[in-house]
Amino acid sequence: MISYDAGKFGLFFILQLRGSVLPKALRFAVPNAVLAVVCHLFLHSETKVDPDDGASLLLGMGNVSVMWSSYTFVLGFLIVFRNNQAYQRFWQGAVTVSEISGDWFDAISCLF
Repeated sequence: MISYDAGKFGLFFILQLRGSVLPKALRFAVPNAVLAVVCHLFLHSETKVDPDDGASLLLGMGNVSVMWSSYTFVLGFLIVFRNNQAYQRFWQGAVTVSEISGDWFDAISCLF
């Protein structure tokens, strides 16, 4: 058990990192927050025109389809991979149960 020192005002234990879930939570929260800011800046930026040649720089909503297709590809790949692993584990367990029941049947049949 972790003993906490309340300090002079009784609130200093809130700021300590020992025994806290804050470092683990920040490992998940900070990268996702950065990704959210980048997506927000990417989606809400305006299309700008280069003054030299008049060509527009594609920073607007036109690239949403590229981001969406990349996201769905990665998500689909992960779902298929995890389902394949689960299916293999299921069949490994089913085969093992079948082998065990066969071994028990053989052991019982040897007795009689």
